[in-house]
Amino acid sequence: MKISAVYIAKNEEKNIARSLESIKDAVDELILVDTGSTDNTVDIFKSYGGKVFYQEWQDDFSAPRNLALSKATGDWIIILDADESFSKDTRQNIGQVLRIAAPESNGLLINMTNYDKDTGEALDEFYSLRIVRNIKGLNYKGRIHETLHIGDEELSNAQRVTKEILSIDHTGYTTSISQEKHQRNLRLMEKAIAAGDPEERYYTSLYETYAAIGNMEKAIHYAKLDVARGRQPVTYASRSYRGLMRYYAEDNSSAGKIRRAQFVQQAVEDFPELPDFHAEYSECLYQLGKYQEAKQEIEKAITLYESYDGMEPCLLTPKMVRLMDKRLQEMTALAKKQTDVKISACAIVRNEEKNIRGWLENVNVFADEIIINDTGSEDSTKELIAKFSEENPAMPIVLLESMWQDDFSLAKNQCLDEATGDWVVFTDADETFKTPEKVRNYIVDQANTGVQVIFVPMANIDQDENNRVMNVFTVPRIFHREEELQYRGRIHEEISINNQTIDCLQTCFADNHLAMLHTGYSSKINVQKAKRNLDLLLQDIASGQNIEKKYLYLAECYYTLGDYDKALNNALLATQSSYQALGHQGDMYWLALNAMEKLNYPIEDRMAVVENGIALFPDLPDFYARKGMLLIENGQHQAAIGCFEKSLKILEDYNKSPLTSNSSNIMSVLHEVYTDLGICLIHIGEKQAAEVMYKTAVTINPWTEKALCHWADIYNGRPDKEFLQELSPIYAGIENSREMLTGIFAINGFIELAEYYSDGEYYLPIKIKDYEDIYNKSMKDMAEILPALYVCLLEKYQEEYVKILPNNLQRVVNVFYGRDQGEVLNNCFEDYLTFLPEVISFARKDTGERYLHLLESFSTSNDEAEKQLLSVAEKLLKCHQEELALSFYQRISADSENVNEKFWQNVGICFYGLDQFEQALECFGRALKDKKTEAYVVWCRERMKNED
Repeated sequence: MKISAVYIAKNEEKNIARSLESIKDAVDELILVDTGSTDNTVDIFKSYGGKVFYQEWQDDFSAPRNLALSKATGDWIIILDADESFSKDTRQNIGQVLRIAAPESNGLLINMTNYDKDTGEALDEFYSLRIVRNIKGLNYKGRIHETLHIGDEELSNAQRVTKEILSIDHTGYTTSISQEKHQRNLRLMEKAIAAGDPEERYYTSLYETYAAIGNMEKAIHYAKLDVARGRQPVTYASRSYRGLMRYYAEDNSSAGKIRRAQFVQQAVEDFPELPDFHAEYSECLYQLGKYQEAKQEIEKAITLYESYDGMEPCLLTPKMVRLMDKRLQEMTALAKKQTDVKISACAIVRNEEKNIRGWLENVNVFADEIIINDTGSEDSTKELIAKFSEENPAMPIVLLESMWQDDFSLAKNQCLDEATGDWVVFTDADETFKTPEKVRNYIVDQANTGVQVIFVPMANIDQDENNRVMNVFTVPRIFHREEELQYRGRIHEEISINNQTIDCLQTCFADNHLAMLHTGYSSKINVQKAKRNLDLLLQDIASGQNIEKKYLYLAECYYTLGDYDKALNNALLATQSSYQALGHQGDMYWLALNAMEKLNYPIEDRMAVVENGIALFPDLPDFYARKGMLLIENGQHQAAIGCFEKSLKILEDYNKSPLTSNSSNIMSVLHEVYTDLGICLIHIGEKQAAEVMYKTAVTINPWTEKALCHWADIYNGRPDKEFLQELSPIYAGIENSREMLTGIFAINGFIELAEYYSDGEYYLPIKIKDYEDIYNKSMKDMAEILPALYVCLLEKYQEEYVKILPNNLQRVVNVFYGRDQGEVLNNCFEDYLTFLPEVISFARKDTGERYLHLLESFSTSNDEAEKQLLSVAEKLLKCHQEELALSFYQRISADSENVNEKFWQNVGICFYGLDQFEQALECFGRALKDKKTEAYVVWCRERMKNED
């Protein structure tokens, strides 16, 4: 028996001798094809008696290897690289192994161990074809990562040699030198593919190479392509699987944990013999709270490890297995605890193809059975459910099909009739738990406490606004299954047990571990659902159901549909209703405020609602924020800062609190809160702090125009490098962001920024003499600057600037400074009144008082003077200056015809704002009997009750 050893090499003087030493006593022939060495490689090889042939390097590993094979004359050929050598413990076995090799064996798979030359650390090990029979037609194919063939057929019938018998050490891919080789390999693979080699031949190698050079995006791309083919009939076929396991493990979100578990499950199915894959799957299941299944997988991993002798490398170590034994004990205890409770996950669906897969994956984490009632889907919802059922045969899934009868309770009760669990988790297809792995444990903990209903935190997510959180609240979603567990009501249905409504049942509020996300009320979906819901609500009311329970829901529907009068009316009725929805009491006041804004209610009316909200819900951030916004509207920036800061502090505490029993709507306006706080900080000279607020606002909602513009103002509207560096990461990855920013900056007069974001292509009206556009923009700027100029001139007279003012305002300023003695300001009152809010809000106190004294200069008759007094009083009331307003109302004669129902309503509002509730109620008794008066009466009584 003759043994040949063949090499190809270039400049391997540091490695070649070590390799030759490992085989010199076993081989009869040494052959080297040198591809251009300029060091001592060839001389060293010849010193061992080897034959050397030469071939110019052509970016093709197969070419020199085939030349080497053609020169070999032995019965067996050992194929080595210069940085590969047989281990000291096994090299003496080479001859014996070849003598006893099976006659049908065409080659031998030898264990390879990769070592880091710099540290000596063993990186990994695998089996590779390194010894073959010298068979006619033996050749390599492939420019790189070449494979052995006999003719055109890939070599088969290779026999594995255990690593204890033969093993090869490989140091060629050490950390310090591998980057250069990886870049070379990538170039050769690209060249081979360009020449016609199928790309899939290189999927695994492309994954490894891109990962090694740090391009993880492409690495993961090729790993996914590789895995999608299933297990390949090659040695170390698990490489891409292992890479993707590491990739998926980086995402610790619940959705990420689910994706990781799904992938590792596939890996286990493709490599059922690998102990470490079962161990990985066990950990995935553990993190999802599936302790019984996790226990079974870790037991399997330990058993397989004890006798593992497979072709694929197993990366478990004895130390890891000892830790797995401890983990098994923990899983056993947790699994025993879990098996005492059965959970049914239920939902009714219709045309939910966008949501159903995510919902199924979510509930699959904690449920023992899934029950779905499809009420008439016309999309692929049912097909997706069937497909999920096929993929998860261990999960019992019941799919009911019924006709929609405009009754949510009927459809839900059909699900409950099929449920067999001890507990029911009933959610919508667009509602998912953030951490579904926590659900089972929480239910187990409540199982023997007598709790019948569990409220969970819910966040409304607007998918049309970059998944922005609109509000957070609590909802009943988990129920103990008892006799007569059923829903009631066509819409906004309520759970009942044994004919007892939820307010009579034993309830608890779950902490944020059971928080849910709800995407079903995104802005585009809202109007459609509001129309449907309103119709069902009206049907319920017509059938005799308690209307007091419907006020809030009616208000929500009317508001969404743009009927703000009805929305406000129902919201106010909801505040007075004897029925208060658990966890939603503050929503009524918030919705009332929104409707009042849409209807342009005066500031004092909205402030009354805000103050009531603060008094009733002091632990909510919502109404402090709304108060700050109203104070800004009224020009009281310093006071607004205190409100905003208090709101944000309460919000911080609210978010930290594990339990929240009342809903908050502040998230829907949080970007506005930070914007307004920034504006206030600018007013007191805190420019740096204001910039932080603007950045926070734009980070929350990138299209907060007011924040963007005020932020740009700090940099004088110029594309300052620092400003652009702050903006860049916020808009990175947002489609069409440059075009959007161009439009925002252009329409607000930031021309340089508009030009920057349009790459200099923004159109300027002055360049093409667009006089109408220029005029309109100028008028807008003048309208914005005029009030500020007017106040400044009242503070400090400067004749050259007074001349800029309109004529009537010039006259008012001149009389204010006594320059036009004795003049009656005929036809100037409306101009005077128009700018009264700015004077009261921004001028010094003494300037404001002098300005009010000017009132005597306008009238020519008592009747006219009284009407002007009332106008000023109303304006002061709108500015939330109740005490000043009251002083003007008190100057009206009691027998005046102007002392009417509207007069008493306004005086009552003044007393309310001054916390003099008894006097306010007396005035409201004489006031106009409308919704506003009714609301103030309710608020007065509530405030008096709270004070008692």
